[in-house]
Amino acid sequence: MGTVIDMVSVAVPRFSFYPGNSIRLSVRAARQCLHDAGVDHRNIGLLINTGVYRYKNTGEPAIAALIQNKITSQKPVRNVTVNSGNTFSFDLNNGGCGLLTAIEIVHGSISHGEISSGMVVAGDSEPFNGLSEKFSFAAAAAAIILSGTADSRGFSLFRTYSFPEYSDELVSRTSFSNRGWRRKGRNILDVVQKESYSDLCVDCAERSLFRFLDECGQNSDDIDLIIPSQGPLGFANKLNSRLGMNNSFIELTKTGNKVLHTAGAAFALKKVWDDDRFRKSKNIIFLTIGSGINVSITLYKN
Repeated sequence: MGTVIDMVSVAVPRFSFYPGNSIRLSVRAARQCLHDAGVDHRNIGLLINTGVYRYKNTGEPAIAALIQNKITSQKPVRNVTVNSGNTFSFDLNNGGCGLLTAIEIVHGSISHGEISSGMVVAGDSEPFNGLSEKFSFAAAAAAIILSGTADSRGFSLFRTYSFPEYSDELVSRTSFSNRGWRRKGRNILDVVQKESYSDLCVDCAERSLFRFLDECGQNSDDIDLIIPSQGPLGFANKLNSRLGMNNSFIELTKTGNKVLHTAGAAFALKKVWDDDRFRKSKNIIFLTIGSGINVSITLYKN
């Protein structure tokens, strides 16, 4: 049994002056995804949240549980057969590679007949507006619904390649400070990214991609689309220049110095989903990258 994408939805703050709330954006993306797919929330057997930078640094309860609670308050979809059982939800922390890691877990659950449909949600925002150092990630969220298929379509291979020698290139940490409202003190998020991080990500991604193609018996000419992470800043453009696949490589136009983090690849997917290039492509590569440096890649077949 294969696993296919049924729908993808994205969410950004409705007003440019609004700083963004990762939880609200994730809920909005999940609700929109269910609505657009015509799927009843009771049919989602597994819901995984992969966002890293969370509103007010929320750790407990799990963000996935909060999302689940909000979407189950929706009215059920009419004339849709509902499977028995409850949705199991949890958070998964794997940085910029979390989206594909979660998809792999949902794929495994579907392949083993444990569930028929699952959802992956990714969303980030500055935990406390203005109380971070060098925070360069845009407030954004995305949701993807996956379901099983009896044929060989969908995801066929997942691989993650690690480069621990670059583990200190991007580091996030929190420290207590008296900054904040009425000087009561807050945990301040500090994101430390070295200047070499973007170039190293390109090198690691290129090496990982060709290794992956060898493992799955493909070459670059067989690939119709590459859907990559949209960060760090400059990563997608540099990798595209290195690969020379301008017509196949999906890069989003960014403004300022904000980049999409865990939801970046889903935003790129949304672009080709809406213009129908995704459905018209036979072999599609998803490539995500995160601190570590880790590179996660999967092959999707239509």
